Amino acid sequence: MSIFNREKIKENVVSQLGELCGLHGVSGYEDEVTSYVLKKLEGYVDKVEVDSLGNIIGQKKGNGKQKLMIAAHLDEIGLMIRHIDDRGFLYAERIGGVRAQNLFARSCLIKTEKGKIKGLINSINPGRPKAMTEIPEISEFFIDVGVRNRAELDTLGIEIGNTVSINYDFDVVGNKVIGKALDNRLLVLVLLEVLKMIKDAGIDIPDLYPVFTVQEEIGCRGAKTAAYTVNPDIAIALDITVANDTPQIPSHEYISQLDKGPAIKIMDRIPNGIGMISSPKVVSILKKAAKNNNINYQLEVFTAGSTDAATIHLERGGIPSGGISIPTRYVHAHEMSSIDDIIDGIFLLFHFVEEASK
Repeated sequence: MSIFNREKIKENVVSQLGELCGLHGVSGYEDEVTSYVLKKLEGYVDKVEVDSLGNIIGQKKGNGKQKLMIAAHLDEIGLMIRHIDDRGFLYAERIGGVRAQNLFARSCLIKTEKGKIKGLINSINPGRPKAMTEIPEISEFFIDVGVRNRAELDTLGIEIGNTVSINYDFDVVGNKVIGKALDNRLLVLVLLEVLKMIKDAGIDIPDLYPVFTVQEEIGCRGAKTAAYTVNPDIAIALDITVANDTPQIPSHEYISQLDKGPAIKIMDRIPNGIGMISSPKVVSILKKAAKNNNINYQLEVFTAGSTDAATIHLERGGIPSGGISIPTRYVHAHEMSSIDDIIDGIFLLFHFVEEASK
């Protein structure tokens, strides 16, 4: 299938992904992740800039036949402090798809100008002494940072507007990785790995624009401005998709499954209207790249989520776009992905770039 060694790629994924997922990068405040990616890009692109919104736009010169944009978003869901009471308890608003059901007794990190502060999220009814019969609203949760009063809290540098990342430990479970922000640090790593492979293989490529976008979780905002700047001939968005192959879910409701390969996006949307029907041309190239290189893949039709391609394909006069998605269980909670699917996703993207150059 490839000149590259799967075991070596697996080592790279496992050794780097934990650090990448552990970075604090709530939408609009992606600077930690930005710094990490800029260092990793050194030597693999000919030019790189950070635009005024925060997108990283790389450029790698190719054969000049067309401009290919590959987008992977840097940001993660999280919270923002909206109120602090006299006892030093913090109340927060969601940023992106945070669900109240995932907040019970959850540790978190609050990013301040002085550094990061550990906290514990809970609700007014934690189970003891008062139980509950339904999931409370986000407004009923608070963050406890262990202080006795507001004055003590102020010495920590916590203030309204600070962002909060929700903690889930990174680990390897069987042939799976688990952690926070696999959406979308996993695909940031996929794109970085493919850039290394392109350099090592010395293949013919189109003019390539690897773009690491901001604010995807709140409406694919960075991708919109980046696509306007790049004005590509063709684009791919890299993201996760829901793997709901879990107990009590009938198979006809599966969106994707673990260990069946990366998903080639056909269509997606979310209730507010953001979404995309993939360009048949892009889908055809992706299928050809998979079949010619014996890469497992799935086809994805997903009507409860979307990716950066949703705004990319509407820019300028329209940009033929598609997507590669890594199936992921428990999305926006303690997420799980298959290492085999990740490696196949890396190979699929690499061979797609190769195929797109023809």
